[in-house]
Amino acid sequence: MSVGPDTKANRRGGFRELRALDRNEIRFFLDRHWWGVLSTVEEPYPYAVPVVYGYDGEYFYVANKSGRKVSNIEANRSVCLCVADVQQGPGDWSSVVATGDAEFIASGDGRLEALRALRRQMGYEIDVGPRDLARIAAARVIRIVPHEITGRTTAER
Repeated sequence: MSVGPDTKANRRGGFRELRALDRNEIRFFLDRHWWGVLSTVEEPYPYAVPVVYGYDGEYFYVANKSGRKVSNIEANRSVCLCVADVQQGPGDWSSVVATGDAEFIASGDGRLEALRALRRQMGYEIDVGPRDLARIAAARVIRIVPHEITGRTTAER
């Protein structure tokens, strides 16, 4: 994992060291959060919006109605999901960035798997009711297949 510069200025003018998160720290971080910013490609500029995500340890899932991000993915599958957490201010933060390809899930089993991942991520029971099934049936369900997942933090070990 590449971490870039070794230090980052905080608001008070001091510096805090940056360090890479290891695989276990990344998984723990992603399991504690449920929203991030999804960036898609819309020539000539990227387009980024906050989304609720589910993560099953292999794939990320997002479910939305049709719109700009969906049409961008239809045109270009390359995406980036950034999940960030600021604890005490600008000098105390962690983030995970996943880059990869998005694909739409059409199968009923795949959509149900995505729904369960989303519910689990947000801390809900993973039992799925009729209302949940109706919502997921009306949504465009996206699976993000990550090529790279990296994380950085200013926090001490």
